[in-house]
Amino acid sequence: MGSALPEKKGGNLKDIILKTALPVLGIIAALIRIFYIWYTPVWRRQHDVLDFGVGEGQAAFIEFFHDGHFLLDFDPREKWGFFQPPLHHMISALFIHIQELCGIAYGAACEHVQILMLIYSLITLFFAYKIFRYFRLKGSALIISFAIAAMHPGFILMSGSINNDMLTIMLTVIAFYLTLKWNEKPSWLLTVLLALTIGFGMMTKLSAALIAPPVALVFLIRMIKGGMDDFVAYMKKYVVFCFICAPLALWSPIRNYIVFGVPLSYTPSVGEPVEASLFRRIFDVRCYSPYISRISNGDPYDEFNILLGMMKTSLFGDENFAYAVSEAGHSRAGYALISLFGWTVLISGVILAFIALYATIRELISDRDIAADIRVFIAAVYLTGMYMYISFVFKAPYMSSMDFRYVLYLIVVEALMAGLYLNKGRRVYRMMLLPVAAVFAASSVIEYIMLYWG
Repeated sequence: MGSALPEKKGGNLKDIILKTALPVLGIIAALIRIFYIWYTPVWRRQHDVLDFGVGEGQAAFIEFFHDGHFLLDFDPREKWGFFQPPLHHMISALFIHIQELCGIAYGAACEHVQILMLIYSLITLFFAYKIFRYFRLKGSALIISFAIAAMHPGFILMSGSINNDMLTIMLTVIAFYLTLKWNEKPSWLLTVLLALTIGFGMMTKLSAALIAPPVALVFLIRMIKGGMDDFVAYMKKYVVFCFICAPLALWSPIRNYIVFGVPLSYTPSVGEPVEASLFRRIFDVRCYSPYISRISNGDPYDEFNILLGMMKTSLFGDENFAYAVSEAGHSRAGYALISLFGWTVLISGVILAFIALYATIRELISDRDIAADIRVFIAAVYLTGMYMYISFVFKAPYMSSMDFRYVLYLIVVEALMAGLYLNKGRRVYRMMLLPVAAVFAASSVIEYIMLYWG
């Protein structure tokens, strides 16, 4: 009898793609972020930053600590941008000092602060991957979820924004992951790490407190499930958590309130006021451009629609990339081409958002593979973030309040939900999600490569 045929070494094309996709996506994600901060000056496409040497804005707040100050000795309302908690600005000032000790000129050292944002962005992506793996995503589901997080334009844009948003987002995503691990095994180490993460997050920006109510809900559910036998043990952990977290989170606003009388919820008026009725903010769906429309930028109208504003700012901030290319002296063809990819990003992004929202609802309602307390936690994270965003839009009726960067961590949650539902193997859902996610990821990278022209 003849011998059996030898087994083929290696895998088929599908296996090779699945094994190489994640490393390739990670490399592309890092490269597009590096390229973006390389061609973007430190004063360009920023939020509340202005520039170093101006004397106001968050860049000036960094310089305040660089100049040797430790605590504010004047009312922070006297200088725009100084009301923020100081952790990000202290770290940035220290980073500038370290560079100067290495012989780097001050101006270049200030420009290099963007490197910190790059690091924060990549750490955020790493913990997004850890979250996806915690829920046992694999194969195409893991690749799609990771691709959404890796190539989402909001994270590319924030990798060069030197205000305190990227560090806040990073610490929020880490707190999300630590809460999952704590719920699995509520050790003292995880309790302390979670307290430090949330405390430092609020010491960076008070909006990091958005993760606190969902975490408190997990704590409460865990204590109820433990019963009276574990009540004392859990209360000890909660007391230590508060003892660590609260001082880190609140010392800055409390000090400003005691010393200078600054209200604890103080937020300065920023940008152009929105003068539109609730009806117009919901049903005015004019969309002549993929980018946010502003009369002050030469556009025909101000964009009031909340849904469009949320989508556009999550992808492009409040910038018009086509105008940037035009002002840089490039041809109408360049203007038209970057606008074309802008439309591709926006349309695929809107479709992807609705697909992910559908997956979120289905997973949180009916997925019995996820423990009920974890589903409650994820729902609380999502609803708390969206409630904050929508309420802020109305409580602070300014153009800047529509910026989705305040809750950009929700992109990780949506990517997770999209992947979890893809794991269920629904053929129609797969046929919709895969091509849309691929177009979104590819067009996002191309859009931010083309922005080099501007």
